[in-house]
Amino acid sequence: MQNNMKGIGAIILGSICFSVNDISIKLFSSEYSLHQLMFFRALFAIVILIVAILPLYGGLNYLSTKNPLFHIFRGMTVVGANTFFFISIAKLSIAEATAIFFIAPILITILAYIFLNEKVGYRRGIACVLGFIGMIFVVKPGTISFELVSIFPLIAALFYSVLHIITRKYGAAEKPITMGFYIQVCFFSSSVIFGIFFSYFEPSYSGNNMFDFLLRPWTSPGLFDLAHIFFGIAIPISIGGILVSYAYKNHQASLLAPFEYVALVLAVASTYLIWNELPDSYSFFGILLIMSSGIFVSLREKEVSNLRTSRKIITRR
Repeated sequence: MQNNMKGIGAIILGSICFSVNDISIKLFSSEYSLHQLMFFRALFAIVILIVAILPLYGGLNYLSTKNPLFHIFRGMTVVGANTFFFISIAKLSIAEATAIFFIAPILITILAYIFLNEKVGYRRGIACVLGFIGMIFVVKPGTISFELVSIFPLIAALFYSVLHIITRKYGAAEKPITMGFYIQVCFFSSSVIFGIFFSYFEPSYSGNNMFDFLLRPWTSPGLFDLAHIFFGIAIPISIGGILVSYAYKNHQASLLAPFEYVALVLAVASTYLIWNELPDSYSFFGILLIMSSGIFVSLREKEVSNLRTSRKIITRR
């Protein structure tokens, strides 16, 4: 139980870090391109890891790996998840995008059952279904409130789910800091490629916040903006990536996933406090349904774990 609490604590702290990152990126979405923000974020994060963190673990030798393809594939799933999620928050509120994105813990639980043989009972299965229904209330498909951009957080959720399943399945021999470092390398490389491509073709503005955020050419950031990127994006994402990598490497995905819902609370709060917006009543109901299903899943996991422990004691006798 104490070991599980370490994983849960890492997920919660990591989710807080990611929420700070999301807020900062949305604030910048009308001024800079996404790939430029990702470039600076990756650059600062790599410097932080090399200068401040790696010396505590013996230096650059700590980054050695026997499975570079694992890191490349894993890194590109993170790039995909971030790209689709961040271009969605250029138009959607953080609360809406995050609520839609939280199909991911449900997908993780299902994929963990399919590919990792982690046991998921019918009660947790029902809770996952209710969480999916909650997501439908937020997306509102088939209604006048539905927007095509709402699909993007769903695509991001799929990338995110694959990320954590492959981390759990193939990342046992890899160190969390190493995994976090190579993710930033993938971000750095892909952002440079995007920057060169869009600078060469010079796409025109479309008038759509979402596509302009993706296609906008690079600009020269001021000192204040660089400081904001450093403290509001690079540092949180560096710490959050390490925490989440540690958690999913060492603990059951179906146990940890529901605790990422703390990000949903922060998303709603930040949307109201910063942008003075609140989800409508249908979205609120969906968010509550998503959170309730997640809490039930976590409580049920605890109950099942206790039952397994009791059975082991009886077997020993």
